[in-house]
Amino acid sequence: MPTESGAPAIITRYARRNFWLMVLDGSAFIFGVSMVSRFTVLPLVVERLTDARWAQGMITTLFYAGWLLPGLFTAPLVAAMERRKPWVLRATIFERLPYLALGLIFLFLPNLPNATLLAIVYVLYGIFAFGAGFTSIAWQDLVARLIPEKRWGTFFGLQSGLGGVFGVGAAAVAGLVLATMPFPQSVGVLALACFGAMIVSYIFLALCVEPAQPAQPAQPMSAFLRSIKPLLARDQRFRRYLISRAAIALGLTGHAFITAAALERFNPPAEQIGLFTGALLGAQALANLGLGALADRWGHKQVLELSTGLGLLALLLTLVAPSVIWFVPIFLLVGAAQAGYQLSGFTLVFAFSPPAERPTYIGVANIALAPVAAFGPLLAGWIAGFSGYNAIFAVLILFGIGGLSMLHWQVTAPPQAIEPAQG
Repeated sequence: MPTESGAPAIITRYARRNFWLMVLDGSAFIFGVSMVSRFTVLPLVVERLTDARWAQGMITTLFYAGWLLPGLFTAPLVAAMERRKPWVLRATIFERLPYLALGLIFLFLPNLPNATLLAIVYVLYGIFAFGAGFTSIAWQDLVARLIPEKRWGTFFGLQSGLGGVFGVGAAAVAGLVLATMPFPQSVGVLALACFGAMIVSYIFLALCVEPAQPAQPAQPMSAFLRSIKPLLARDQRFRRYLISRAAIALGLTGHAFITAAALERFNPPAEQIGLFTGALLGAQALANLGLGALADRWGHKQVLELSTGLGLLALLLTLVAPSVIWFVPIFLLVGAAQAGYQLSGFTLVFAFSPPAERPTYIGVANIALAPVAAFGPLLAGWIAGFSGYNAIFAVLILFGIGGLSMLHWQVTAPPQAIEPAQG
């Protein structure tokens, strides 16, 4: 049976080791998935396999449905466990294996019908996304347990920043591969490189030290679902935060259509997609490193507001871009915006939640955001089929402005999310 005194002592003893192992785990993982970026490379894959605009929204729908919906089932299970790491190590396998399968299929079965290849992409990406969803709550709570609270922003910033730094080089390689190898074999090579990076990531994760801690009493699924409404009723700040973040999330789903809009409007060569990816990852790297430290001092709410503004500016520039070269600064803005959105979006949920209820708060946040984040992109893609991408960008900008306004004027950040870091 774990003791209250033993676990903190072990966490303190291994704090530096765990910090750097988890930074390297996340950096290697981010480097891997950047090789087949859902903002640049996967939209290119979909565009090569079908001209249906709604199909572009499917990637983002699968990502958010997979990331958010499993929290409905996992939150009460995770809360009842003394350790989070064993769950994470098992569930994350399903995030990684799809890239091995995708690489092998694209390399050795490239002549399958386009419809079949597209279905394979969707199925494997769906497995990846739901694997991420079944991992996410346990992984987020593992981070919150092992990383000191005042270093959460620095941790997420450094983790994603290093991944982005490595990813810039990977983007150059991706551009070369896409330009010199036939499709879809080129994407197959990138998927296998992604899987290789994920193996390295898994090793770092497995080396982390997590002591057992007192678990919450096992809670039936029905009891967990019944607890959601009272939680949101008593925590007005958290409820308003979720509403504002849902509107922001809907606005920023426009980022998933930027590559498709560029391809449709200007038909850039494949190597230019590598340039876009490099701009995206470079901006993510710098923004994560800078915004992580800034958030620990300035506040995570303020960083989320800044990131949202940058993300909406990217959509506005996409509306008026007169040439393809404009998409380089556009993807710089997308990279910075996504970095801050993920960084401070995670950390604000941590800050709102009492430690004993953290898995529940994370689960409630995921469930609340799921409908908008999962089905908004699919609806947007369907509407773009008859209205065009520009109309969708304009509507999503308005939603984003509404969410940003609510976050700024109606959401009060928890004290631990705005207090400056000490030391």
